[in-house]
Amino acid sequence: MRVLVVEDEKKVADALRAGLEGEHYDVEVEYTGEGAFERLAHETFDLVLLDLTLPGKTGLEILSALRARGATSRVLVDRKSTRLNS
Repeated sequence: MRVLVVEDEKKVADALRAGLEGEHYDVEVEYTGEGAFERLAHETFDLVLLDLTLPGKTGLEILSALRARGATSRVLVDRKSTRLNS
């Protein structure tokens, strides 16, 4: 299963990647809304883990674009930013 993690907080994104890869998922990460928007225009993912509070294009803009294109990816949305301690 191909998973795209869209998360601007590197520690959160890296933790998600590590956990999913540990379960043998094929994981890609984008740290910006623009990067995710561009990647989703050209690639297909089975699952998108989407942070709504991204710099640049927001998660809602990305979700709207996915739906407008008729994309069939399942999307899990994180509406609240979570900061990990250093």
